[in-house]
Amino acid sequence: MSIRAVIFDLGQTLWDVPPHAPGQLERAYAGLRAKLVGRLGRDDIPNAAALQEAVRLALREAYETYFTDTDRLDQPPSHVWVDGGLRALGLELEEALLREVTPPLFAARKDSLICTEGTLEAVTLLAERGYRLGCVTNTLADTTSICAMLRGHGIEELMESVVVSSEEGRRKPHRALFEKAMRQLDTTPAESLFVGDNPLDDISGAKAVGMWAVLTRQYVARPYEDLDPQPDAVIDHLRELPDVISRLEATGRSVGDA
Repeated sequence: MSIRAVIFDLGQTLWDVPPHAPGQLERAYAGLRAKLVGRLGRDDIPNAAALQEAVRLALREAYETYFTDTDRLDQPPSHVWVDGGLRALGLELEEALLREVTPPLFAARKDSLICTEGTLEAVTLLAERGYRLGCVTNTLADTTSICAMLRGHGIEELMESVVVSSEEGRRKPHRALFEKAMRQLDTTPAESLFVGDNPLDDISGAKAVGMWAVLTRQYVARPYEDLDPQPDAVIDHLRELPDVISRLEATGRSVGDA
């Protein structure tokens, strides 16, 4: 059966994620404070640095529980962590306001993501060849922010499926995220290929639902030699994908066969 869909991870797969540039987070939290002052009608809101530190501490707890325990794949909405930080400062917000103020805090790096030369051209070529494209990402950002990042690189319109862990309540390698992308693309696992940099989240997750899986080392090279099952292919740049797909289709085997 032919491969009809190519689904990408985002960070360290489609683009590199550098550290926050100077001032990015500071501006985001200054915006948070300004909004809280305006919406709550209070001038005793802690300063931006205090808000940032409180949310950072709440997120540290999240990383020590949800994001480092490989057996725990549930992911609460991102506003939960902002709520925890603000409550530590004595601020209790209604959920609607929390949901409104949270997204900019986790999209501060959207203008500094880096796609190396040839990456966007490779994605565009796949679309031109008729492959249906999508992405599945583990992130604290919301779908609107992720779509803005894709738009900033000129490929939002190519992505027919955008599945974001922060809004699904689960994170990769949970099968539900891969299955949702395939439903939206109207493809079966045997017709779907996943590309990612993380051997566990991306490769093992995709293989567990029967998809083809390609490990990319374009931005980061993670060890995969002990992975079982192994990726169907390993690439050093996304421009290799068209040829890799042709070779995989030519083998005529199912994912997971030796």
